[in-house]
Amino acid sequence: MSPISSIEVARARRSRRVLFVGNPTRYNDVSQWAMVRQWVALHGLEPIRELEGDVLCVIVTEDILDGRCSPKESAAVQHARALGVPCISVHDTTLIWQVTARVRSRIRESVVVPAGVHSDGA
Repeated sequence: MSPISSIEVARARRSRRVLFVGNPTRYNDVSQWAMVRQWVALHGLEPIRELEGDVLCVIVTEDILDGRCSPKESAAVQHARALGVPCISVHDTTLIWQVTARVRSRIRESVVVPAGVHSDGA
């Protein structure tokens, strides 16, 4: 495998895609998983389930962190880590917030209405 270039890392950090790996089984995981997926979508990011192309970060269940996962899930997390993509527990909302901050701010800037543009038709 060739070394990861800084261009690939920079491109991944601009991505709006957030990979979710795992199938939550614990009650707290299920509700947190749903809440984080909804938050991601509401902030203009794209929640995905397959590692294809650039991803901003990977959100994982506690089972994944504990090593209780399928070989496919384990391979996805290992591949993401090899690419330098942060793998974050679904419960670590502070880190999720920090990792996505730059992309979320760019999304907000792109939808800001320029000064002098009025929606009242005047």
